[in-house]
Amino acid sequence: MLLPASWNRLKRKRLTVIEDELHEVHCKDPSNEVDVAHLKGILTRHMQMPAAPEAPEDWQWLLSKLSIAKMLQSTTQPTEKSIPIVTRKYEESFMRECKNDAEKPCVFQAQCECMKIDPMNAFVGVQFSLPDIRTQEHGMCVLCMRKATHIMFYNLLHEGYNVKTVIQKYGNICNQPGEYHPSAMLICPPNGPVHCMPLPIVAHQRNRYSVVSHHGIRYVQQHNVYMEDFQKPLLPEE
Repeated sequence: MLLPASWNRLKRKRLTVIEDELHEVHCKDPSNEVDVAHLKGILTRHMQMPAAPEAPEDWQWLLSKLSIAKMLQSTTQPTEKSIPIVTRKYEESFMRECKNDAEKPCVFQAQCECMKIDPMNAFVGVQFSLPDIRTQEHGMCVLCMRKATHIMFYNLLHEGYNVKTVIQKYGNICNQPGEYHPSAMLICPPNGPVHCMPLPIVAHQRNRYSVVSHHGIRYVQQHNVYMEDFQKPLLPEE
């Protein structure tokens, strides 16, 4: 879920060259299973070239040519891995822009999901730091991490690949006071790839966010996702 900085841009004029090489790999493999090592070599050669600042949409083109599930299928991971569980309040403390130069912005920069919530109050979210885990470079903000997990989750359920790695960086708490309501969560079905996503995590929906300002810092506020949002109001005593 973390992306190297050199993946940020690809030159538009090289798209035809990359597409031709991908087509060549496909033709050599009648079963339509792309060799991951060979594909990695193609991407590495092109990413080492100078980047062009005017082609952010090329990211979408490249991702559309690759299957995230197939890439994950070749990745192995220890069976006993501890996935952190974070509270809603802790997670919401990172749903904002950077407060100072010591904090790092989301790796997606102008394509950050925080830029797409309110066009009049667009900002790049701060990188999400997990408790007791050293902050990694080139990390995502909370919203981009949710979006990436959301996409991979539905890709795995739809395509049915036998992926051996965990697709979530952390889990959320639901069905408890002060936490998230189950209807706002992605929860892997019992007959699904539970080993890939063993814990609930909040689904990414832009219509459940708005931007607010506190002491000059812009935050993302969540709506209709708390347990309290679904509690029936008490009727007045007759």
